[in-house]
Amino acid sequence: MLFLGVDGGGSKTQAMVADEEGRVLGQGLGGPSNYQLARMEFALEEIYKAVNQALERSGVSREEIARAVFGLSGADLPENFRELEEALRRTFPGLPFTLVNDTWIALRGGSRKGWGVCLVCGAGANACARYPSGEWLTLPGLGYESGLAGGGLDMVRDALHFAFRSHLGLGEKTPLEEEILKATGASSFNDLSSLLLRFLESPSSAFWEMQKALSIVPAIFRLASSGDLASQEILKKHGRLMGEVMGYLARKIQPSGEVEVVISGSIFKGENPLLLDSFTYHLHRIAPQAEILFPLHPPVFGAILLAIEKEKLSNQ
Repeated sequence: MLFLGVDGGGSKTQAMVADEEGRVLGQGLGGPSNYQLARMEFALEEIYKAVNQALERSGVSREEIARAVFGLSGADLPENFRELEEALRRTFPGLPFTLVNDTWIALRGGSRKGWGVCLVCGAGANACARYPSGEWLTLPGLGYESGLAGGGLDMVRDALHFAFRSHLGLGEKTPLEEEILKATGASSFNDLSSLLLRFLESPSSAFWEMQKALSIVPAIFRLASSGDLASQEILKKHGRLMGEVMGYLARKIQPSGEVEVVISGSIFKGENPLLLDSFTYHLHRIAPQAEILFPLHPPVFGAILLAIEKEKLSNQ
């Protein structure tokens, strides 16, 4: 039997075809597919591109796929699932598939035990937990207001905050002032103000500009290493916010807190250690026995593993 796994996030989409032994036959790549940030039509185009590329490189047809698992960012609430499932059925007619939040596939591919907690931190931050019993819990990935802050876009917001203060003389000068203009392509802080207003009014209308703004995230890590206090504060803040939530989530599924904590996503690959140091410190203040794991396998392979599991269950 053949299986399809898809990992769709705010910066890219990966697809993989593998057999029931987990042997990878082919992979594909597309652009961002979080439909909450981009239009649904664009997200589906990128998913379709990645899937077709994986099928072509595997030398198999879609009809040969026994089951697919789509792990998509933006699949947070019941209405998200309804919209995405309907759209996927239109895009891939006849394909047996299961839609899950992208954190599920990151946890399944990243853990040794197959259960624990997982934080995915890329353009945004999402988290989930799987109890030893197999029951799943997903945190609503709706930003700071819904309980979990973090991710590239939140770091961009903080960079904007410190850059505007620097520009207006309301705080210490920071090189973030110049970096944010380069990242967004704005010619001045007046232009930047207009872009920010447009994004606040309608995030999708300024989607591409904010995608460009994500290029400041590596600069935040670099500037932190050069001693910029504002950049260091951003890294420490986000490490604390994410570490505290994951500590409580670990204790929620295992009161002792002796849980694998899988951390995945581009944010944890920054060159400066402050973010991870802060995350580790605040996680272990709440769950001292938690074990941090970088993924054993990429999330897209976790989608394959879930597809194989679900097919086995359906045949029992």
